Order: sequence, then structure tokens, then C-alpha cells
Amino acid sequence: MSSAEERRAARRRAREEAAATGGGEEDSREERRRRRRGDEADASASVEEDTSSRKSRRSREEEVQPAEDDSAAREEEERRKREQEEQERAEAEERARREEEREREEAARREEEDRQREEDRKRQEEEERAAREAAEQAAREEAEKERIRQEEEEKKKKKKGFGGLTPEKKKLLKKIIMERAREELHAEAMRNKAAKDNAIKENCPPLPDISAMAEAELQALCKKLHDQISKSEEEKYDFEVKLATQEAEINELTLKCSDQKGRFSKPVLKKVVRVERRH
Repeated sequence: MSSAEERRAARRRAREEAAATGGGEEDSREERRRRRRGDEADASASVEEDTSSRKSRRSREEEVQPAEDDSAAREEEERRKREQEEQERAEAEERARREEEREREEAARREEEDRQREEDRKRQEEEERAAREAAEQAAREEAEKERIRQEEEEKKKKKKGFGGLTPEKKKLLKKIIMERAREELHAEAMRNKAAKDNAIKENCPPLPDISAMAEAELQALCKKLHDQISKSEEEKYDFEVKLATQEAEINELTLKCSDQKGRFSKPVLKKVVRVERRH
């Protein structure tokens, strides 16, 4: 509590005591004058106290204001720094995004160029292959035409025959052809004999000396010979079946050729065993 309030409280108590004691009119006037002077003193003291309190409050506010201004300045500076950092971070992100987009575009462009080059290469290979095939086809057609022309010339020569030869030359030519055929037949027979001998040597090697062989060795040799005989029989059967098949095909083709030429030849009939029925 301030001193002015204490003084007011003291004067209020004095008035209450004077009223209680019931003093005279002079005392009351004197008391009122003292009270008035006290009130004026209190008012002036209150005014001075208010003035001093306002001055002290203003001084405190002036002391606090610089601190508040400094804190506000610091906060403003920090805010500007944060904004600048955020702006720099946004710019960095934007640059990174643009760089990434540029890299993607560059990769897509390179991929498109590679694909275009691959398509060009494939198209060029297709064109070269088509050109090669066309050249090969033209060469085959040319070779076929040449073969047909040669065949026609050979046919014309065969039709002419030996009309330009004399009988002596014809006889001499026939003799030469027969000698040449005889030599070829003899050579073919010798080749067949040599092939037969080689096949016999390969399939039937000479037997070892069985007198000095043990029983187990003899059994193994017998088993080996038995296997060779079985294999030879199988091959013989296969050759017989193949020969029969080829003969049947030859007969069938002969009949077809005869039908196409318009001549009919009696087919080769197979022998059938007649089986009598039992009644």
C-alpha cells in the first residue's frame, strides 16, 4: 500500500474518532481545514506519486523497448534467413528437377536415336537380303534356262543319231563301246570283290589259338561270336526287307510308267499257297 493511501486511511480514522467524541464547532472547522489541507497535500502527493510512477514506468518501458526492438530485429533477421534458405532450397530443388528432366530427355533422345539406327540397320539388312535373293533367283533362272537349252541341244543331237557315219565306223564305234563297257564291268567287279573282302575281314576276324585258352576265355569268345552272328542275322534281315521294299517300289513305278505310255505290261504275280478247306 502507498503512503497516500495510508494517510487517507489515517484521516478517515481521525474523522471517525472526532465524530465519536462530539467536539465543538471550532474544532470541527479546524478539523475541516486540516482535512482540506491534508486532502490537498494528499492530492499533490498523489499527483507527484502518479507522475513519478508514470516516469518510472516510462523509463522501464524505454529500457524494455530496446530489448524488444533487438529481439524483434533478431526474429526478423532469422525470418529473413529462413526465407532465404527456403528460397535457396526451392531453387536447388528446381535446378535438380530441371537437371533430372534434361537427363531423362537426353536418355529418351539417345534411346530414340539407337532405335532409329537399329531400324535403319534392319531395313538395310532386309534390302541387302532381298537383293541377294533376287540375284540368286535370277542366277538360278539363268542356270535353269541354260540347262534346258543344253538338254534341248542334247535331244536334237540324239535324234540325229549316227546318220553321218559309215558302216565301218559304226562297227568300230560299237566295238570301242563294248570294250569300254567290259572294262568298266571288270573294274566294278573288282571293286565289289575288294569291298566284300574288307567287309568279311571287318566282321569275321581270324580266330585266336583256342588250345591255349582257359574255359572263361573260351566262354567269352563263344559269347562274342554268338553276338556277332545275331548282329549279322539282324542286318541280313534288314537288307532283305529293304530289298523287297525296293523291288515292290520298282514294280509299282514300272506299272505307272507303262500306264502313262499307254502300254500295259503283265504285273509280277506272287506265288500263293493254296490251302484246302476242310468240310
